Amino acid sequence: MLHLPGVLTVAEVSELKQRAMRAPWLDGRASPSDGRDARRNEQVDENTEDGRAVASLVMQALSRNAMFSQAAFPARVTPPVMNRHSPGMSYGMHVDGALLGGRDPLRSDLSGTLFLSDPADYEGGELLVDGLQGRQSAKLPAGDLVIYPSTQLHAVMPVTRGARLTCGFWVQSIVSDPLQRTLLFEMAQALALLNDVAGARPEFLRLTGIYHRLVQMWARP
Repeated sequence: MLHLPGVLTVAEVSELKQRAMRAPWLDGRASPSDGRDARRNEQVDENTEDGRAVASLVMQALSRNAMFSQAAFPARVTPPVMNRHSPGMSYGMHVDGALLGGRDPLRSDLSGTLFLSDPADYEGGELLVDGLQGRQSAKLPAGDLVIYPSTQLHAVMPVTRGARLTCGFWVQSIVSDPLQRTLLFEMAQALALLNDVAGARPEFLRLTGIYHRLVQMWARP
């Protein structure tokens, strides 16, 4: 589970919250999902003007975020959908469907949760993700994103006060293996730090070449 801070600006968070106040909401159980029976939430109708505006704004934010690109290697991203959990709502433990869509299905390698509510605005609502390092929990500041493998068990704990607003989406990555994606991300982060002190040294340039050769080996656009 990877935390990406500040994916949205303060102004973008404010705009999305304003959309939430006037947008039409639907029962989240209407959306196809392997965890549909465990879902208790609402979501903005993605086929409305507000739904399309939400998706467009979030997609623009993702496209400009270098850390998201380095971590996810996105080939395709589903249109982000705004979700709301009010008191009593939750999403029980589940895994996301491996394929999403109809005639041209998207392989769900990564799931994304973009937080729109400040943690002080609601109680409960923690995102839980079970992984190799055990169970991790996320309740992040507004504008922050967490991404995690879609096949890992995850849940949203019941909200007991306020409203939890998020945007959810799925990513098909050009690097489908999660371990390979992790290694490439860690290498990219290390190279970025080394660039300030050793950017012109031959050893740094060789390491950069190795990184790009690994991308060539593992990427399947």
